[in-house]
Amino acid sequence: MRYDARTENWMSMEVKGIQGYFSDMRIDRDSVPEECHFWELADCDSDGMPCRYRPAILVNFFGTFITTGELPIDDEETQTGYIEPEEWDFTGDYSVPYYAVADNVRRSMRISMRA
Repeated sequence: MRYDARTENWMSMEVKGIQGYFSDMRIDRDSVPEECHFWELADCDSDGMPCRYRPAILVNFFGTFITTGELPIDDEETQTGYIEPEEWDFTGDYSVPYYAVADNVRRSMRISMRA
């Protein structure tokens, strides 16, 4: 089952220097603003630490990460990026409602378009 992004609360998170928002639920991609990059994170054998990301994760699902920044792909064939323990962290608010996420995405897009 996938959940509607608009009904979930999100946590501020950073992966490889890219700020975004995290949910521990499987989110329906169609409910995320189209300006966002959509990644699913996996943990390493259920140790509670994300170790890789892809557009879709089936095994060891850790959560969903959305961002306006582009994460680097380490393996082009599988569209996978790998995360070292020091390359991620929760960065602030632990319960961000969707409307605040959407506002921040729109603000970020306006700023990047001006640059």
